[in-house]
Amino acid sequence: MMMLAAILIGVLIFFDIIMAFTLGLAGKPHKNIILENTLPKEVINDSEVKTLAKKYRVSLWQIAGIFSVLNLSLLFTQYESILMTLFWLLLLVPMGLFYGIEISYIRQMAQLKAKKGWQLPVSPTLIDTKLTIMKNKKALGFSYLVPAFLLTLLLVFAMFKIQNDGALIFSVSVCIGWLISFLLWYGIRRLPVAAPTSNERINRAYNDLTKHDWSIVAVGTSYMIILAMAMPFLASQLKGIWVQVIIWALLILICSLSGLLVWYLIRLRKKQDALLAQVEQYRYQGEDQYWRFGVYNNPSDHRLMIPDRIGLNITMNLGRPAGKIFMSAIGLLVIGILFATLIPIYIMDFNKEPFQAELKESTLVLKAPFATTSTIALAAIQEVTLTDSLKGSVERTSGYGGDNYNTGYYVVNDKKATLYLDKRSKPFLKISTKNRDYYFTFKQPKATKQLYQKLQKTIK
Repeated sequence: MMMLAAILIGVLIFFDIIMAFTLGLAGKPHKNIILENTLPKEVINDSEVKTLAKKYRVSLWQIAGIFSVLNLSLLFTQYESILMTLFWLLLLVPMGLFYGIEISYIRQMAQLKAKKGWQLPVSPTLIDTKLTIMKNKKALGFSYLVPAFLLTLLLVFAMFKIQNDGALIFSVSVCIGWLISFLLWYGIRRLPVAAPTSNERINRAYNDLTKHDWSIVAVGTSYMIILAMAMPFLASQLKGIWVQVIIWALLILICSLSGLLVWYLIRLRKKQDALLAQVEQYRYQGEDQYWRFGVYNNPSDHRLMIPDRIGLNITMNLGRPAGKIFMSAIGLLVIGILFATLIPIYIMDFNKEPFQAELKESTLVLKAPFATTSTIALAAIQEVTLTDSLKGSVERTSGYGGDNYNTGYYVVNDKKATLYLDKRSKPFLKISTKNRDYYFTFKQPKATKQLYQKLQKTIK
C-alpha cells in the first residue's frame, strides 16, 4: 500500500501547489484588476493594495504547505478504504479553504477600495461593428480539429479491432475528450469582442491575441487527450518493463502538459497586460459587482461562457440557467465519482465476505462489489487450479487495482482474465476456459479451497 499512498501524496502535493500558484495570480494586477476589484491605474501600486495582495498570496501558500505535510498521513493507514477517504478529504478540504481565502480577500480589497474612495466611473458599452464582424480572424478554424477527430476514430477502431476488454470505456472517454475540445473551441469563437480600452487598435490586437491563443489551447487539448488515452491502451498491449515505461511516461506527460498550459496562459496574460499598458486608462463597465464571490454571476448578461479575470480560464455565467445546470452537473459528477470510488472499497474492507461464488447446476457465477458479474458455463471450463500468485505479466484494462484487491478485466500472461481477488488471501482459484481465465478468492482461504474441491468434482 506504500506505493499507492506515495502516488496519491504526489498527486495531492501537485494539486496544492497548482491551486496556490494559479489562485495567487488574482493577487497580481491584470487589466487594472486585483482580487476581483478594478482600481484606478495610479493606485495599483499603492502600499496598502500591495500589502493586502501579498497577505492573500502568503495565505494560499501557507494552506498549500500545511496540507502538503498533512498529506503524509496517507502513509499510516492499513485499509484502502481509509486511504481513499483521506485522499478525498485532503483534496476537497483545501479546495474549500482556498476558495474561502479568495472570497475573504476579495471583500477586504472591496472595503479598502470603498474606504479610499477609489470608485471608477462606469463607461458605456463600446460597440465596434468592424471588430465584431472580424472577431475570429486570428482564431484557429475547425479544420485544425479534423485530424484530431480522424485520429479519434482510428484509435476507437484499433481498440475494438484488438477486442480489448476496456475498449468501450476507452472509446467513450476519447470521444468525450474530443467533444469537450470542440465545445471549448466553439465557445471561444462565440465569445463576444472585448473593448477594454477606448483605442480601436489596441482593442483589435487584444481580441486577436486572446482568440488566437485560446483557440490554440482548445485545439491542442484535443490532441493531448488522444495521446493521453492512447498511451494506456498501448500499455495494455505490451508486457514487462515496457508497461512501466509507458505508465511513467504518461505521468510525466500529464505533469509536463499541465506546466506547459499554465506557462502558455501566463504568457498570454503578460501579452495582454503589455497591450493595455499602452493606454492611460482601462475602461470600467461596473462588472466588479458580478465577481464578488470569485465566480461570474450576472443574470442580465446573455453570455454563458466568459473569460475569467485572472486570464487563465474560461468560466460559466452562473446567472444563466444553463450555467447553474452545468455547475450543478459538475458537482453531482464529483459526488458520484467520490461514492463510486469509496463504496466498493469499504464493502471489500469491512464486509465479512464481499466476493461471492454461486455454483449452479450448469454454471458458476462470480461476483464482486461494483464489478462485472461473470457467468461461466461449467462445460466450458478446461482446468481448475490453485495458485499462490498471478504468473507472468499482469495488466489491468478495466477495473479496480489496489494493493489489496484486484477486480475487473485484466490481461494475465498475455491472456484475457477477469479477477475477483483479495491478494492477502491465498491460494487463488484459477478457472481456465478457452478464451479467458478467471481468478477468484474468498477472504477466508479455507472457503476458496472448498470451492476448488467442489469444482474439481463437478467438471470431471
